[in-house]
Amino acid sequence: MSIRPLEPHDHSEWLRLRRALWPDCSEAMHACEMDARNADARAVFVLPREDGTLGGFVEVAVRDRVDGSMSPRVAYLEGWFVEPDLRGQGFGRSLVAAAERWGLAHGLTEMASDAVLDDAQSLVAHQALGFRETFRLVHFLKSIQALLTLLILLGLTTAASAAAVTELKILSFNIWVNGGRSLSNCIEVIRAAGADIVGLQECNAPTAQTIASNLGFYAATDNDASIVSRFRILTNIVASGGRGVTIELTPGQRAHFFNCHLTAYPYGPYDLHDGKTPSFVIAGENSTRMPALNQLLTAMAPYVSAAEPCFLTGDFNAPSHFDYAAFPWPTSITCTNAGLIDSYFVAHSKNRKFPGPFSFNDPGITWTPMTNEEPKGVFDRIDFVYFSAGDGVAVKSSTELDGRNSINPWPSDHRAVLSIFVLSPRR
Repeated sequence: MSIRPLEPHDHSEWLRLRRALWPDCSEAMHACEMDARNADARAVFVLPREDGTLGGFVEVAVRDRVDGSMSPRVAYLEGWFVEPDLRGQGFGRSLVAAAERWGLAHGLTEMASDAVLDDAQSLVAHQALGFRETFRLVHFLKSIQALLTLLILLGLTTAASAAAVTELKILSFNIWVNGGRSLSNCIEVIRAAGADIVGLQECNAPTAQTIASNLGFYAATDNDASIVSRFRILTNIVASGGRGVTIELTPGQRAHFFNCHLTAYPYGPYDLHDGKTPSFVIAGENSTRMPALNQLLTAMAPYVSAAEPCFLTGDFNAPSHFDYAAFPWPTSITCTNAGLIDSYFVAHSKNRKFPGPFSFNDPGITWTPMTNEEPKGVFDRIDFVYFSAGDGVAVKSSTELDGRNSINPWPSDHRAVLSIFVLSPRR
C-alpha cells in the first residue's frame, strides 16, 4: 500500500475515517472541514487498501504562527488516523512524511500538531516522529457567585446595585474551522471589537474554551456553534438546530442568546449562478437548511415572545430576501415571520439589491473576503445578527468586519458581523 493524495471518489471513505477519529464532530462540521474551497491552504493524503477502501489519512494545513514556533507560517497536522489493524507497520509515519513533503513544497520549514493531554498513545506517536512538546495547557473555571451572595448578606452591596446594561455588542463570527489562519487573530478580532456576546461558528468545544479563557469570558460549548460571553451564562436552553443560553447582564436583567451554523451544501447562490430555476433553489433551501432552522426557531419561540431581549447569530449559508429585489430566500423570511429583526438590514436598508452579482467588497458581504476561496465568483451576505422585536432593543450600528477595519491579516474566510444595540431595561 502506498500513500497518495485524496481523490474525489475517496469522499465517503474519508468521511468514514473522520467519523472514527472525531466521533463527536457534527455532520455539518465534517462537511465544512471537507469543503474543497479550502484546498489551496490544505491537503489530504490517504492510505488505500487493495479492496478500494481507505485504511488511514492525514490532513495538513497552513497556519499563521503556532505556540512554540518562531516561524510566521507552519504546516499543521489537523488530523492523522490509521485503522487499528494497520497500526505498527509504519503507515502512520508514511502519512506524516507525505504531509511534511507537502509543507516543504509550500515553502514551510516547521510542522506542528497537538494531542489531548490524556491521549498517551498519541503523545508517544508524536515523539516517535520527532515532534518535541512545546507546552501543556489546562483550562480552569471558578464560580464567584458565592462572593456576591456574601457581600449582599453583609450589606456591602445589593442585588440591584449594579447599573443596568444599556449597550450590548453582539458579534457573529465564523472562525473557519477552529481558528482559520490564526486562532490568536480570531481572539484579537473579538477583543478589538469589544464584543460582549459572540456566536462562533465552526468552533468546537476546546477552541471555544481557549477563546473564552484568553478573553476572561464564559463559554457555552458545542461541536460547531459555540457561544462565549463577557456576562455570566445562567442556563443552557435545549435547542435542536443550534445552541441556546440565558445570560445575566446584571442581577435581574437577562438576555436570551442563540447561535447556529446551517448546512453549507447544496448552496443556493451557486444553483442560481448555474441557471437553476427559483423553484429548484427554494426546494433545496427547504430540504437542507430549513429543517434545522425550524427546530431552532421552535425552541426560541417562548423567548422571542417574552419581555426580555433575544438574539440569534449564525452562518446561515443562505442570503437574505432583503438583499434580493425579488427572491424569497426561506431562511430570512422565516426568521422575520418568527418575530426576529435583521440588525444589519435595519442599519443599511438602502444597500443595493440583487440582481446584478455582488462583488466581494460590496457593503455587507460576508462570504467571502478571500476571492481565492470562492471558485465561482459568487458573493453574498450569509452571516447574521437577529434580535427580537418589542423588547426595548434598538440598533445603534451594524458593521461587517475584516482586515480593513479590524485585525490584519484577517483570520477567517468569512467576515464577522458586529451589531451594537441600545437596551432600555423595563422597570
